Amino acid sequence: MKRQKKMLALGLSGLAAATLSVVGVVPAGADYAPQAGDVVGLGGDTPQYALTFIANGDTLGDAGINSAGAYNRLVTFNATADANGRSAYANGSTEAHPLPLNPTDVLRAGTYPVQRNQSSGTAIKAILADTGATPEINFVFSASLPTSAQQTQAQTQGWGGLHVVRIGTDSVQIATADTTNAPNNLTINELLTIYEGNVTKWNQLPGNSGGSGDTIIPEIPPASSSINKTLIASLTTANGGTAPTLGGNVITVEQNDPNAVTGASSPADAIVPFSAARLNLYNSGYFHNPNTVFPGGTVLDAGIKFNTGASAYDSPVTDYVIFRQSDLASTTPFQPGSSINWAQRLFSSTTSTPYVASGAGQALINASGVTANYADLGLAHS
Repeated sequence: MKRQKKMLALGLSGLAAATLSVVGVVPAGADYAPQAGDVVGLGGDTPQYALTFIANGDTLGDAGINSAGAYNRLVTFNATADANGRSAYANGSTEAHPLPLNPTDVLRAGTYPVQRNQSSGTAIKAILADTGATPEINFVFSASLPTSAQQTQAQTQGWGGLHVVRIGTDSVQIATADTTNAPNNLTINELLTIYEGNVTKWNQLPGNSGGSGDTIIPEIPPASSSINKTLIASLTTANGGTAPTLGGNVITVEQNDPNAVTGASSPADAIVPFSAARLNLYNSGYFHNPNTVFPGGTVLDAGIKFNTGASAYDSPVTDYVIFRQSDLASTTPFQPGSSINWAQRLFSSTTSTPYVASGAGQALINASGVTANYADLGLAHS
């Protein structure tokens, strides 16, 4: 069953219209507000389900770390406004006149709501800005490394830097509708001509003169997203090191949302860079029709597939967990009666296996669609 929500076109300054799915406004006052001893993480859309599963388990029967019923909990805040990975819009939105919403979270009990973090890059900036005596953010999950300047900033703030742990790998590929006019071997050089607007019809591509004469609909997520950054970096390399100037026909869409393709004006002609892990999660049957009340609707068919020819575009992506280096030396145990702190228990330890590197943690990461691939990278940066 195809996702049924209609798409909204959102005009963005300096960019083409964005096509996003609609989530109505719901009050967040009943959400769990993390307590003093809880470990709080936030981050980007691409790795969010890996951390959600680590905390709370998956639908395959693998229990998350919170299932032990310990006193302190691991709490993660997704980048997207609801569990189906969709953005939020205010009541009264229409396709012609969308009213984008900035959803909020209460990161700690007793604090006021703050704007929900929505990307890897802004998550790293958020933890660097969290300089109070009692941190509200313990770690971030990110598809981007901190920069050298951000590592220096963390050292200047007395944290010893930002500690980086790789939890898994993903890839960005080009997604099309299940029935598509795109030839099944779009190379990065061909994508460069499409995204710069030099090739606008399928039969203009080299070796595809007998293909469809339809107009191509090239789509890309917002500039702050890791998917956008990955594709732009690849296009820049293909362009001899110069960042491409996107054509006026390029449409900005919600990251990792199949509706960007299936809800396009001509789905057979739409292409978009997409996370392989997210499509894996769709294909696993995790997402169900959100229009049906409890106990839930039928499994959602994403309605998209990857362009998978021998030379088709496929760029690796790495998912990280990032936290203050100083937290590794904390003498405060994560749980009463324990002797190790939360950073050691969850992510990095020289004396025992941290949870994300354990068999249980690896199974949960794999269930999210990401390929578990643990490595402690220390003070890594881009």
